[in-house]
Amino acid sequence: MTQSVGKYQVYYSRINQELVKIQKENNYQNLSKSFAHWYLNNFYKINSNDLGEIIIDGYGDNGIDAIVKENDVLKIFQFKFPDKAGNINKHIEEATILKIINGYKKLTANRKPTNANENFINYRNIIKEENIFRYEFIFVSFTDSLSTNAKDALDTSISEIKDLTGNSIVCVIEDKKKICDKIDRAQKHNMINIDIKYGNLLPGYNVGDNVKSWVGFCSAKEILHSVENVLDIIFDENIRNYEGDSAINNGIYKTSSDVDESKYFYFYHNGIVFICDECKNSVGNQMANLCSAAIVNGCQTVVSLKRAMDDELLQNDTFVPIRIIETNDIDLRAKVTEYLNSQNKIRDSYFLSNNTFIRELQGELLKSGYYLERLANEYDYKLSLNKVKEYPKDKILQLEKVIQVYVSFYNNEYAAVSKRGKNELFNKDLINELICDISSNKVLTSQKNYNEICKIITMYRRCRRSEQNDEFLNFMNISAKSTEEYMEIMDSYQFMNTADMLLLNGVANIGLNIDFTDKLKSTIDICRNVINKEKKISPSSATKTSYIFEKVQSQCQKLKQTSLEEKKELILC
Repeated sequence: MTQSVGKYQVYYSRINQELVKIQKENNYQNLSKSFAHWYLNNFYKINSNDLGEIIIDGYGDNGIDAIVKENDVLKIFQFKFPDKAGNINKHIEEATILKIINGYKKLTANRKPTNANENFINYRNIIKEENIFRYEFIFVSFTDSLSTNAKDALDTSISEIKDLTGNSIVCVIEDKKKICDKIDRAQKHNMINIDIKYGNLLPGYNVGDNVKSWVGFCSAKEILHSVENVLDIIFDENIRNYEGDSAINNGIYKTSSDVDESKYFYFYHNGIVFICDECKNSVGNQMANLCSAAIVNGCQTVVSLKRAMDDELLQNDTFVPIRIIETNDIDLRAKVTEYLNSQNKIRDSYFLSNNTFIRELQGELLKSGYYLERLANEYDYKLSLNKVKEYPKDKILQLEKVIQVYVSFYNNEYAAVSKRGKNELFNKDLINELICDISSNKVLTSQKNYNEICKIITMYRRCRRSEQNDEFLNFMNISAKSTEEYMEIMDSYQFMNTADMLLLNGVANIGLNIDFTDKLKSTIDICRNVINKEKKISPSSATKTSYIFEKVQSQCQKLKQTSLEEKKELILC
């Protein structure tokens, strides 16, 4: 079994795929230039045409990969993307630091360097003609941060520059963690700022400058007023949306609506947890401004309170406990969400909803006319707010089923797991590896194949319940001379009842450039012969067993390469 890989290896693979495409499209000679292109395009929003002037990397670059001028600031970049995933745990070395220092000196020196390319000279001319009051050294490396020697060399060089010019150099290190954080943030499109009028708000538990918190209470009506325009996206980082008329939600509704009980709401219910990048507390008018805010615990509370307000029953003396957490650490935000939602039993697949690749996939599928329910109950909730158009049922995809079908179609190793125990797929140590290469095209391909297979399984079940319906036999090009023979043949295909993932995996192993009906018929026959030879295992168990999947995979792969004359013999062997 493949050993699971860490987050950074998965992101490395994903980025590497994009860099290869960029390299091909732009005829770059190396991935280093592609990495600069990718980073500046995605996070500085510089278009491809302008990148041709900004990227210096190449002969005569003097150790500088790219330069970006912003008003009177010149940002000097050095990029490093490892040639293999095994090198991402290395540090930025002293040699890299010295390159950019040397490039800065040549860029700003009075004497023109003898070895400089056209873009380098262009920026040198800008420096001579325009006011540049600050320089920034930006190291973008999909590795760990600076080595000890590199940090010493950088500090020494910056100190020397300050002694010589009087100007300080701002240094920015974009290591693999920060790059991954940027990717994650890029998929969180809904950066919401909200103002909350509170009744009381006091500083809570802090951990240095990395995470701060406040605790207090707020009028239920003030909370709803604060989020009324963003109700469709304020729960974007939550794991699940409103879960309907459950006992808990009905209790929240009843308490907030009851003239006698509403004043005790603060004591009866857990309240709401906000998370944000920054919390600014205006004490004078008791207003908290939350930048890049989300509700990570309390969706049921907010929506139940809104239901009470819409029914004109929400009482003025309903006050809600609130907690505000401030952190700009993406990983920490994710952990806060996970742990706060672990108090009640939920499926492991829910935790996938905030995965960057899944957020990206949801956007891609929307463009293709499909709605992927990234969050549980997301579609119905947003439809109730008129924040999403109505989709046909066959265009609404459930995330858990999408992953199950995708893995079965594209991953031989875990195909059996997708049928036997699909929850295992959502193990946090495994899932990132499984969906590393996921895309809307792959999802739709696997779904299309799966849907066609389900039609034939339904056909079989329909015929199995009859002694006269020849629809399935006709599909398989088989005839029965008697009722007894009919039932005997149908019994030999009994595995069909539970074979959806086995057939899907088999079809995938035969290949894409063959008529689907022929592939499916061949796969069904292969499965029948493999399973019927197993006398110690029931057909339903066989369709969940790893070694059965492996045998079917092997024969389907061989079938892919055989001539028409050999196919029948192989299927029957």
